[in-house]
Amino acid sequence: MIIKTWNITITAVFFALCLLFFYPIAFAVESVSARTDFAKNDSAQNDFAKNDSDNNDPANSVSTNSILAESAPASSAAKLNVPVIPATHLLTPQELQWLAQHQPITVGVDGYFPPYSFINEHGQSVGMAVDTLTLIGKKLGITFVVDGEHRWENIVNNLYKSQIDMVLTMVNTPDRSAEFSFTTPIIFKSLVIITKKSKISILNRGDIAGKTLALVNGYHYSDKVRAEFPSVTPYYVDTMREALEAVQAGHADAAISFLAAANYFQLKYNFADLKVAAFYEKNQANESIAVRNDLPLLTSIMQKGIDSLTAPEIKAINEAWGANISLPKDYQEFIELAVVAGALILLLMIWVMQTRLNNRALLLANNKVEAANSELKQIKDNLQSLVSERTLQLTHSENRYRGLVESLEDEYIFYQHDTNGFVHYVSPSVTHILGHTISGFGDYYFKFLTDNPKNKAISGYIKRILSGEHLPPFDMELFDVDGNPHSFEVLERPMYDEDGQCIGCEGIAHDVTARKQQQDDLYQLSHFDDLTGLANRYYFKLLLEDEIQLCHKTSQPLALLFLDLTRFKVINDNFGHSAGDHILKQAADRIIKSLKGKYVVSRFGGDKFCISLPNTSAATANIISLDLIDTFKLHFEFLEQTIILGCRVGISVFPNDGNDAEAILSQADSALYEAKKTPFCVAFCNKEQAMFNKKRLLIEQSLRQALLVSTLQHSQLFMVYQPLIELSGYQLSGFEALIRWEHPELGVISPAEFIPVAEDTGLIFELSRWVLSTVCEQLVIWNKQGFDFKRVSVNLSALDLMNTLLAEELLALIEKHGAQPSWFKFEITETALMAIPEQSIDILQQLRAANVHVAIDDFGTGYSSLAYLKSLPATTLKIDQSFIRNLMDSAEDQAVVKAVISMAHSLDKIVTAEGVELQEQVDYLVKHGCDIAQGYFFYRPLSVTEVSIRFIDSDEQTLS
Repeated sequence: MIIKTWNITITAVFFALCLLFFYPIAFAVESVSARTDFAKNDSAQNDFAKNDSDNNDPANSVSTNSILAESAPASSAAKLNVPVIPATHLLTPQELQWLAQHQPITVGVDGYFPPYSFINEHGQSVGMAVDTLTLIGKKLGITFVVDGEHRWENIVNNLYKSQIDMVLTMVNTPDRSAEFSFTTPIIFKSLVIITKKSKISILNRGDIAGKTLALVNGYHYSDKVRAEFPSVTPYYVDTMREALEAVQAGHADAAISFLAAANYFQLKYNFADLKVAAFYEKNQANESIAVRNDLPLLTSIMQKGIDSLTAPEIKAINEAWGANISLPKDYQEFIELAVVAGALILLLMIWVMQTRLNNRALLLANNKVEAANSELKQIKDNLQSLVSERTLQLTHSENRYRGLVESLEDEYIFYQHDTNGFVHYVSPSVTHILGHTISGFGDYYFKFLTDNPKNKAISGYIKRILSGEHLPPFDMELFDVDGNPHSFEVLERPMYDEDGQCIGCEGIAHDVTARKQQQDDLYQLSHFDDLTGLANRYYFKLLLEDEIQLCHKTSQPLALLFLDLTRFKVINDNFGHSAGDHILKQAADRIIKSLKGKYVVSRFGGDKFCISLPNTSAATANIISLDLIDTFKLHFEFLEQTIILGCRVGISVFPNDGNDAEAILSQADSALYEAKKTPFCVAFCNKEQAMFNKKRLLIEQSLRQALLVSTLQHSQLFMVYQPLIELSGYQLSGFEALIRWEHPELGVISPAEFIPVAEDTGLIFELSRWVLSTVCEQLVIWNKQGFDFKRVSVNLSALDLMNTLLAEELLALIEKHGAQPSWFKFEITETALMAIPEQSIDILQQLRAANVHVAIDDFGTGYSSLAYLKSLPATTLKIDQSFIRNLMDSAEDQAVVKAVISMAHSLDKIVTAEGVELQEQVDYLVKHGCDIAQGYFFYRPLSVTEVSIRFIDSDEQTLS
C-alpha cells in the first residue's frame, strides 16, 4: 500500500512539473502559429515603433500635395536595402511620348488606411502602397503628385470628375470596373472580425448574423456585408479606428476591418480588450491601382511598372513595413496553474507523511471511504440526472419563448414610457419594423408621430390610461427611419412601482400598415376609376344620393351634367386603346380644372362623365356646360399627333326632373342625346327625347347591318351619281358619287341624318370604305363598257383625315378592286381640312402624287388661311351652294363668287359651283369665268340605270 502511495505521489509531482515546463512552450507555439496565420493572410504590417508616432492619427494629419518621385517618406523605397533596377525599356515609344506630355501624374491616396497608406506626423503620405508607387516611379522615371484630398469618398468623387489621374488603392468591383481601368492587385488584404475578448458568441463569420456591426461608411465591403447578412444592424463610422472604438465602447458587437489595419490601431491606441475573433474573408479585398477610363496608356504603363517589380524589391517593401504580430500573452492561467501545482505538491507531501503515520488508520477507514464513495457516486448520478432533466425543461421553455418573440418581431413592438411620454425601453423589433436603433429610440414618443389627425387624440388616451382607465386598442401612426409612415394598433396599460404609484405605461404596438394599405387599396378599387382617379359609377351614385338628401333638406336645387366625348371611338380605332386612355386622363383633368366650388366628378363608363353640382340652378348649369364645351374645343395631342375632339352635355335638375339619383341620371342621359342635335351641344331633358333616342338607336343598328351588303347586290344603301358640267361647252366633266339609304321601316333616310350617327359611333370609317369600294366596282363595269366617265368625285369625312395612313389605304383599296387612281377625285370640306392642316396637306400630296385629283368642298365657309391655300395640293375649289342660292339677289354673294374664281385661277386651280338651279345663275357664272357647275338645273343625282340611259346607251356627252 505504501509503495502504491509513493507511485501515485511521484506521478502527480511529475505531471505538475510537466505542466510547469511545457505550458510556456505551448503558449509560445500558439503565438507563433497566430503570427504565421496573420502573415499568410495579409501582405505585411507596419513596424509601428519605427514608422509611426502618436501624431500620425489621420484625424490630425494635414492634407498636402507631395511629389513622390522627388521627396519620398522616411520609410519609403528610398531607404529599402535593395538596388532599384530601371525598367523604362519595357515602355513603348508611344507610352514614353505620352509620359513626356502628361507628367506629373496626379494620384489620389487614402490618408486613413494604415499601414497601406496614411499621413505620418510630418504630413507625408506613407505606407506599403506609397512605397510601391514610389518604386515604380523610380523604375519608370515617372513623377507622381499626391493630391491634397485624403478622404476616401472625396478621392473617388475626384476620380469620377477626372480631377485626378488615378487612385493608388481601390478594390476592383463590377460596378467600378465599368467606370475605371484597373491593374493587377498591389496589396493583398484579408477582412477579419474584431470583438471584445469577453465576447464568446462570435467564433466564426456566420455568428455575426443578427448582431450590430461597426462598418466604415463608403467602403465596398460594408454593402457586401449588408447584402450577405441582411439581419445585421449596421453602426456606420467614418474610419476603422472609430469602428474599433465602437466595439470597445459596447456600441457594436463586432467590427469588420482589415487585418493589418486592425493590428495597427490595436497597438497604437491600446485596444487591449479587443481580439481577432475570426476571418471574414481571406485575401478577397485586394487593392489595385484604378485609372481613369480615358487614360488607357496610363493603365498599361502602371501595369508594366507592377510587372517590373522583382521579388527582392517586393520583399524589401514588406520587410520595411513588417512587424512581429504577436497576440497579447495572458500569463494569468500560467500563474494559476503554477499555484495549483505547487499546492498540489505540498498537499501530496503532507498527505504522504500523514499516510506513513496513519497507514493503519487509513486501512481501517478504507472500507468506509469505499462505501462513502459508492453513496457519493449514487448521489452524483442522481444529481446529474436531475440537472439534465431540468436543463432540458429550461431549454424547451427558452425555445418556446424565443419562437414566440421571433414570430412577433415582424409586427409587434413592446415598449415602456414614463408619465411624461419618455420611452425608456423598446424591444429590438423596433429596428426590424421601423429601422430605428434601440438607443436611437430613447426619446419622447410624440417626436416620432406623423401629422395624421388620429395622432391628436393619443395624449388624451394616455392621460386616461395613467389614471387607471382600461381603454381598447387605439390607432397611432409613426415615421420609420426613412420618413415613411407606419400604422399601429396600440394597447397600453399603466405601470406601478412597489408603493403602488403609477410610473408610466407599458404597451404593445401592432404594425397594421400592410393590412391598412390593403384596405385602402380595396376601397380605392371599389370606389374610384383606376384610369382617371375619379369616382366610379357605384361611388358617384352613393354621393349623389347624399347630395340629393342634403339639397332636399335645404330646399336647394342640384344640377347633374352628363358629358360624353365626340368621336372618341375613332381615337380607339385609329390610334389604339393606349391613345384612348391618354385622352380620357386629359379629359378628366380638363373637366376638373374647369369647375369651381363644390362638385363631384365621375367617370361613368367609356367616354362618359357625370358631374354633380349641388346648390346649382339650371341657368348656372347651362353656363358651366358651355364653358366645358369651350374647354374641349382645344385639340389634344398623342405621340405628336393632333387629335380633334369635342363634347356634348345633357343636363337634368333636381327636383324638377326627378327626386332620386336614378331618376335624374336617366333624365340627364336622355338629354345627352338631345344635345347631339343642337349646335351648342347642350340640352336639357324633354318629352320628345325618348322617341328620338329610340330612332337614333334603330338607325345605328340598321346602318351596321346595311354596310355588310354591296350595292351591286340588293341593298338598302346605294350610290347615285350627279353629273358635273363644263360651262365652256356644256359637256360632261365627271360625276360626284353620293350615298343614299332606303330603310324598309323608316323609308328614305337623309344623309344629313345618318352620317352624323356614323361619325358619332365610329361607323364613318366603314361607311367611307363601303362607298369607295362600291364606286370602284361600278367604275370598273363602266370602263369595260367603254364609257368615258371622266373623273368621279368621292367625299371623305373629316375624321378620315385623322388617319395618317389614309392615302395608303385609299390607294390600296382602289388597286384591290381593279380600278385606276386617275378615275378619282376626292372631295374634302374646307372645315375638315383646316382642323389639322399640316397632316391634311401631307395626305393630299400623297394622293396627288398617285394622279388622284383633290377638290376643296364647301369653299368659303371654313375661313382657311391664304398661306395654307397657296400650299394646298388641290386641283379644284368648289364654291359652297350657300353662295349660289341667293347669287342674283345678294351683292355680298356675288363679291365672294367673283373673288373665289379670280383667286382660284391665279393659283391655277379649277372652280366648280354647287347647287346651280337657275339660268340666271348659269349666265352669271359663265360671264365671270367659272369652269364647272353642278345642280338640279343640269341634272339631279342619277341612279346607275339612269346614267346608262342618259350617257351610255344614247352616247350623250353634251347637255341637250
